[in-house]
Amino acid sequence: MKNITEKFDLSSSFAEVGLRYDSVRGSSLEVKITTPEAARELLMSIWNRDTLELREEFYVLLLNNAKQCLGWSRVSVGGKTATIVEVSQVVTLALLGNAKSLVVAHNHPSGILKPSRADINLTTKLATALQFHDLELSDHLIITREDYYSFREHDLIHINDLFL
Repeated sequence: MKNITEKFDLSSSFAEVGLRYDSVRGSSLEVKITTPEAARELLMSIWNRDTLELREEFYVLLLNNAKQCLGWSRVSVGGKTATIVEVSQVVTLALLGNAKSLVVAHNHPSGILKPSRADINLTTKLATALQFHDLELSDHLIITREDYYSFREHDLIHINDLFL
């Protein structure tokens, strides 16, 4: 029986998977996110205001243990009423970004600040999955041009009891 290296030319038969983390020192670590207002201010500085009322988007802010912003990522772009967010993608982003906690946010193009059942379910799934990796979901914001809604302030960040 041939061993695997004799059977396949491994150097050309499989895709190489690589991980890379580029840290920019300086300005981003000076931004501390300790309140929903601070998170909204930072998010509004990076959000494309031209699309805020056109399509739903989902962003992630990566924070270190001191709540300093390590960076951000736009995870998903959808349509007028929804965007798809994969929990595993957000967790992977947090792990690769060396984050300790996250603030996630999405906009409601309608301008309505009330979270949907899907928004609440996603928040619970994210908080639970992050806790499994010793990470924290600090907040989930719904953003509109004029205002925001904080899940933390409304006590809507719940962690599944299975992991407690």
